[in-house]
Parts: sequence; C-alpha cells; structure tokens
Amino acid sequence: MHAVRSAMRANIIPLVALWMFAGILVAGYFYVPQFRSALEPVRQWQIGYGWKAAFLSRMLFCGVVPMSFLLSMKSIRPRRPVLTAFFQALWCGLWGVVGDWFFQLQGLLFGVDSDVATLICKTAVDQFVWTVLVIAPTHAAFFFWAGRDFSIKRAIEEWPSDFIHRFYFPNLIANWIVWLPAQCAVYAFPLPLQVHLAGLVGSFWMLVCLQLGARRTQGDAES
Repeated sequence: MHAVRSAMRANIIPLVALWMFAGILVAGYFYVPQFRSALEPVRQWQIGYGWKAAFLSRMLFCGVVPMSFLLSMKSIRPRRPVLTAFFQALWCGLWGVVGDWFFQLQGLLFGVDSDVATLICKTAVDQFVWTVLVIAPTHAAFFFWAGRDFSIKRAIEEWPSDFIHRFYFPNLIANWIVWLPAQCAVYAFPLPLQVHLAGLVGSFWMLVCLQLGARRTQGDAES
C-alpha cells in the first residue's frame, strides 16, 4: 500500500480541491440559473450524439489532459510517450462509452432524481459492486501493462502471483478515496451530464493511476 500512500500524498492538495470543485459545480447547477444555462449545450450534445459524445469527452478529459501533465513530469514520464498517449486516450474513450451505459442503467434501476436516498443507492452500487468487480481489476491490469511500457512480453513475464494484493487492492482503495465523495456529485447531475462531470474527476484519477503504475514499477526495479 506504500504506492497508494505516495501517490495520494503527492496529490492531496489537488484531491481536496477536486472535491470542493465538484461540490461547487453541484451547487452552481442547482442554485445559479446562468451556470445551468451554460451547461445546456453540453447536455444537448450528449442527448444528440450519445456514445460518441461520451467517447470524445472521456478521451479528452481522461486521456489527453492527464497525459499532457504526465509528459511534463520527468520523474514519471513514460519511456514510450506516444504509445502511452495513444493507448491512454483509447482506453479512456472506451470507458466513457461503458460508463455512460452504466449511468443509464443506474437511472433505470433507481430513477433520475437527485434526492439523498437515490444518490446513496447509486453511489453504493457504483463503488461497492461495479468498481469492485469491474473497474478496479481492469484498471489495475491496464496500468500494470502501462507501467511496463505496453510491452505484452514484459507484462506476461512480470505478472505477479500476488497481483490482487499488490495491484488490485491499491487501485481499489485509491479509487474509493477519490470517487466516493465525487461520485455523489456526479449522480446529483442530470443523466446526460453525468458522464462529462465524471470525465472532469477522471482527469485527476488518471494521474493517480499512472503514478501508481509508475511508482510500483520503480519499486519493483529497486527491490
């Protein structure tokens, strides 16, 4: 869990700022009519283009933006930046589509209201079912691969027998720290806007994941 502590410690100020920003967005949407009007084109874009809008939004927020920051940080800059940027953008775009489908499923199961009970139910299913069974294991595997410069050969050769303990659990715990508060804010928004707000939060989350992969790889090299 040392990699989790290191990555979160390096990002604690942005993390707190992220939670505050998410809270401000929710308050602004419900209490500032001008802000709600400003987001209306985004809502209409999502309604009109569906999965295509979700793909492009998540690719930008979770792929292009965090990779731009990552490439500027020499300590964790990937050795194959172009390949990493490509896979990162594609991976995030695809998860934007899957995430939007999941938000729609949540809306069918629990409705689209933003009352406290609905937010709690959606966040609980999101974090303790969807994340535990799908998000955490797939992201842990992807960023393990990313930490080995997207070399399939290296990933196979270095795949650890204790993957769950060393990679899955750190990813899951870091995910809960970042997303439990933020996801409540995401589900407070109307359904067409949820995937885009999640993309904003995901920009920060991708930086944490990439640092976890880089730090774990460095730790393996040093041991």
